[in-house]
Amino acid sequence: MHKVTGLIILSVSLHAALWAADQPASRLVDQILQNYIQAVGGQAAIERIQTREVRGDRRHGPKLTYYWQKPNKVLLITKKERIGFDGSAGWVLSRKKHITKLAKGAQKPLEMDANPIRYVHLKTLYSEINTAPPEELDGTKMDVLVAPNDIGATKFYFDSSTHLLARIEETGETSAYYKQTTEFTDYKGVDGVRLPFRIIHLSTQPGVGPQDLRISKIEQNLELKPDIFSKPTGVVVVLGGKR
Repeated sequence: MHKVTGLIILSVSLHAALWAADQPASRLVDQILQNYIQAVGGQAAIERIQTREVRGDRRHGPKLTYYWQKPNKVLLITKKERIGFDGSAGWVLSRKKHITKLAKGAQKPLEMDANPIRYVHLKTLYSEINTAPPEELDGTKMDVLVAPNDIGATKFYFDSSTHLLARIEETGETSAYYKQTTEFTDYKGVDGVRLPFRIIHLSTQPGVGPQDLRISKIEQNLELKPDIFSKPTGVVVVLGGKR
């Protein structure tokens, strides 16, 4: 009986010790995320943003416009096509009115471009987040968080001085063989929140070149017709609404 009691006490003590050891790391994750939220503009300012229109162009490419509606609906319009994501499924409408299904995982870069501060909800987007040793990017010290997946991990780099998200590196989410990198720079304030005005997507996958989005204008809390994010049914969807 004494041996059993001793084992139980030892087990409880070990569990408590492990739990206590995890607390500093957990608190550090929370601190990095809280610093990021405050650097962007604060939770209240972020939650006030319900819709967004983003105008810009890709280097050596055509002009484009993104429409975004909270929490994750996106429409991208270019001269040759429209790409939409209604929160659960995506579609592509060509200039010739041919509709195809959006490839699996292709909605993520759409969301990154239209709503780059989506990572204030990092704990909702990823079931597990850990800290990693600080690193330097181009001589700038970074706080690093890691969200593991089945075959890889996603790393988030936050500038230690500004606390803004500077880079995301992904392996294993869209491919087991290639790394996808997204860089966020040129932050500017719009309606009380700070947004990157340049977003660069890079990939180690052969044949996939860099995508350099340079934003010229952002407007927020416009009135958007809800059906613009839905898959077209043969009728041209009309955009509209005033701020």
